[in-house]
Amino acid sequence: MSTAIAKRIRWTVKDYFRMSKAGLLDNHRVELLNGELFQMPAQATPHMASISKTSPLLFQAFGAGHWVIVQGTLVLSRYGAPEPDFHVFDVPIGTPRNRLPLPLLVIEVSDSTYLKDSGPKLRTYARAGIPDYWIFNLPRNRVEVYRQPANPTGTPRGWGYASIDVKTRGDQVVRLLRPQLSFAVDAMLP
Repeated sequence: MSTAIAKRIRWTVKDYFRMSKAGLLDNHRVELLNGELFQMPAQATPHMASISKTSPLLFQAFGAGHWVIVQGTLVLSRYGAPEPDFHVFDVPIGTPRNRLPLPLLVIEVSDSTYLKDSGPKLRTYARAGIPDYWIFNLPRNRVEVYRQPANPTGTPRGWGYASIDVKTRGDQVVRLLRPQLSFAVDAMLP
C-alpha cells in the first residue's frame, strides 16, 4: 500500500512568465519569491499617493541613462521575480533583461504588506546583493533604509542587511551609490 505525500511545488521564473502568458494569472496581482507565488493586495490611497509623489522625484534625480521602473517585475534569480514599487538601473531604458545589472535602488511602499516587505522580500533583495533597499513604512510614517547585504548565519533564511537606518519626516535619505542625490522623506510619504 502506498501513501500519497503532498509535495510543495517551487515555481521558476520561467514557469511564472509562462503562466502569465497563458492567462493563468489574469485578474491576480502576484509576485514570485523563492519559488512561491504571493498574491498582492489592492492598493489603498496612501500607497498610491506615495507612488505618485515619489515617481517624479526618481525620474528627475536619475535622468537620462538610467531606467527607473515603477511597479514592474524584477527578475533576480531562477526562483525570484518580485514586483517592487520602484527599481532603478544604471542603464538606458529598454535594455534587454539578460543585460540588466543589479538595480542601484529598490523601493517598496508598505502599507498592509510590511511583514512580507521586511521578511521574505528583504531576504530576497539581500541574497541578490541589492545595495540599497528602502521600505516606505506608511503605518509608522517613516522610511527604512537597508544597506550592506549580509548573511551572518550562512543559512537561506539568514540573509539581511548589516546597516539599517530609519528616517522620519524632516529627514533626508541620501543615495548610497550617488551620495549627491538626496530625497526628503516628506516629499515621498503621503
